[in-house]
Amino acid sequence: MAAPQGPCCAIRFVIEHHYPEGPKGGSSPCEVRYFGKRGKQVKKMRLVPAARAFEIARKLQGAKGSTISVL
Repeated sequence: MAAPQGPCCAIRFVIEHHYPEGPKGGSSPCEVRYFGKRGKQVKKMRLVPAARAFEIARKLQGAKGSTISVL
């Protein structure tokens, strides 16, 4: 039986979905922020090496009112 494998792409995007104060839900507006190689906010989506993308995501996780995605 073969073991399941994750995505094989070596480059990813780091995105933060920032929600205003209050409950998250489908009706509440969401601000999208993109991050580059240095972990700083950029205007457009930037490709980042996978290892660095997950490192940035770990650093950003736990911020109140936001969700971090690595695509």
